[in-house]
Order: sequence, then C-alpha cells, then structure tokens
Amino acid sequence: MRILQSFQSKRKINLLGFVPVMCGLLVLVFGVAFGPDIMTGFKGNTAQAACFLWVCDPVRGGYSTHILEQPQSERDTYAGLAASGGAGYIRDNISWASVEQSQGVYWWSETDPVVETAAKKNLKLLMLVGTTPSWASGVAKDSIPNWHWAPPQNPADYANFVAKVMQRYGKNGTFWTENPTLPKVVPVGIELWNEPNLAQFWGNQAPDPVKYTAMLKAGYQAVKASDTAMTVVSAGLSPQAGYNDIDCNGVADSGKNTTAFTGLNYFEQMYKNGAKGYFDAIGWHSYMYIQPTATKMMANQKCSGWSQMASTSPSVQSFMSNYGDAAKKIWVTETGAPSCVAGATYPCLSETEQANLASQQMNLFKTYSWAGLYFWYDVRDDYGGASLSDGEQHYGAVRANNTAKPVYSTIKIGFGK
Repeated sequence: MRILQSFQSKRKINLLGFVPVMCGLLVLVFGVAFGPDIMTGFKGNTAQAACFLWVCDPVRGGYSTHILEQPQSERDTYAGLAASGGAGYIRDNISWASVEQSQGVYWWSETDPVVETAAKKNLKLLMLVGTTPSWASGVAKDSIPNWHWAPPQNPADYANFVAKVMQRYGKNGTFWTENPTLPKVVPVGIELWNEPNLAQFWGNQAPDPVKYTAMLKAGYQAVKASDTAMTVVSAGLSPQAGYNDIDCNGVADSGKNTTAFTGLNYFEQMYKNGAKGYFDAIGWHSYMYIQPTATKMMANQKCSGWSQMASTSPSVQSFMSNYGDAAKKIWVTETGAPSCVAGATYPCLSETEQANLASQQMNLFKTYSWAGLYFWYDVRDDYGGASLSDGEQHYGAVRANNTAKPVYSTIKIGFGK
C-alpha cells in the first residue's frame, strides 16, 4: 500500500439524438461558467466530457481505510469522513495474523470493529484478507520486518481462515446474528492478499507468483463454498515499473528482481499457473510516477499503473482478453498520490494537482466498460501527517486535523454525491 512513493461502463445512451445535443450544450455552458480547466483531460472527447457532467453513471467506490489504527473513540468519526465524502464502500484489513494467533483459536475482537464501524455508516466493506500468523508461515513474530506478511507454508491454512471469515462476516455470518441491532451491511467482496509482487508484502522474501496463485485458488474455493455470490478479487498488484523492465530504464529484462515483480509480469505468471477461473475481478493499484501536474501523470506511460490497465502493450486488459476473461472487471483497490506540505522532501503533488488527479481519473474510469470499483488511498493523512520526509503520511483526502483537502470534494462529486 502506497509502496511506490516515486509512482503513483460507460453507460450507452441512445435517445434519438437528444443526448449529443444536450452534451454539447452542457459542455458549452459549463465551459463558459467554469473555464477551460474543467475540461482538462478530455482532449475534445465529448462523451467523456458528458460523463464528467454526470450524463452517465458516477464512479462506484470509496476509500481505503485503516479503522483499527485509529483510537477507538475516533473510529466512527474516521469512517464518517468516508461516508460524508460520498463513498459507498471502504476497503480495510481483516488480519489473519491478528485473529488466529494460535491455530484454531479465533480472536474476532481484533476485526469485528472494522465490520461494525463500516455497517454503522452504511459502508459496504471490501475485506482485504492478508497477513499470516507465525504458526502458519514458520516466521517468528517480530523476527524480521514485515514478518506478518510472509506467505503461509500451506495454502490450505489460508483457505481455512478465509472460510472462517465468510462464516463470521458473510451474509449468514455469526457476526450479524450476534449484533441484531446493527444494520446488516454485508461486505461487497473479499480481496485475497495485498501486493504479493513486492517483497514487503511477502515477508521480505522474493515474490513468488506460483505460491500466490495456489493461495488464490484455495481461497477462492473457500469463499464460493460459503457464498457463490460473494465477489472474489485477486490481490491488488503494485505496477512496479513496466513489463519486462523492472528498473523502468528502457532496457529489457525479466521483469523481476529479488524484491519485486512488475505488476504485469506477475499477472502474466498468475495466468500461466492456472489463476483463470479463480477470481471474479482483478485487483490493481494504479499508482504512477509523481510529476508536477496531474495531466503529465495521466499521460500514457509504460511504467504507469493507470496506463497499464488498458493502454500499454501488454496490459492487464490484453492478458485478460488473451485468457478469455475480457468480460471481468478491474477493481482499482488503491490509487492516489501524496500531497505536499511546506518543506516536504518526498515526491508529491500540490493539493490542487492531487484533486486534479482524482478528477481526471474518475472522469475516465466511468467511461471504461471494464471498470469495477474505485478506491482512493486513503481517506485521511496517517500518523498525524506531520512528516516532511515520509510521503506515506500524506495520501489522505482529509488532513490529519480532519480538514478537507480539495480532493475530498472532487472525489465526492465523482461518486455522484
């Protein structure tokens, strides 16, 4: 999540000629009223401009959140920021390492607050099921950095926990029967792991698409055994440079090193190892290289996570088409960029350009036939948002003091609120 500090269906309308006329009028009116800046990114495309003016459906999505990292007294307020910002969904962690610290013993008090807080705000949760307890990974707690992101030695252990998650939080889950006064807001889906193509989320081991694909298969079957309607999203992959170019220097290579796979190379290997048929949607993190303006960031680039979804060759979409999955959706389970603060030494965008980035992304995303849900990373600046060197703290749509950045209202409009 936010690892790349240096990175970062249109509805068809046919009203016998009425819409094209109205599109032109709306574009003209809004262009005169708000000036040329509102049209940034459309490049003369009237259909996309019309979508910006909400002639077509708004984007479906929300925010990535960290509910359990907030003080208990602030969790409702924190989730309320997402809800008030137009979100219908949030993406948050269901940590295996926290819940099943001893095999067969489940401490649901570690994750119940996530589901409860989301339900109280009528937010549908995308459950990110990741991390591994020491007994399952063989890596001692705190023995290495990121020990809890080491993969399980046996994919069946992961699948067993995924099944337990479904039994707890699925449509017939025990959580809902134990909390009858709580609004029953069943999770929208389950995402199986996070960025396994990076060593940071693989226990500092070399990423292994073969092992991850085995986990994906086992997890998918566990979900479907409980609820065939629950959407299974493959792990959101980090773009991490370009296809066959792990250093993004234009020199062809294997697309991997000891600490990372490029997202496209990893995705290709998932298919080659039998991933087809074991996900309902693809998880993708559309980060891009930080540049001075959103327009420059959104330009088609080989190493851009946004471009890699459908514009590069190969792309996520081209692999899906080649393997017969063109009809499936791509869920952007993370996207965004850190905003600058005075004296910042990390790569960043001005708050205005951060908002422009969200605007251009959402304007385009709603026109894509393959677009699933869209999650901005994240709702509020983390860890107090005071660091001048750590961009990780500044991805939020809201500042740490709960005042909104410009991007907050931009995203709310994008969600049609």
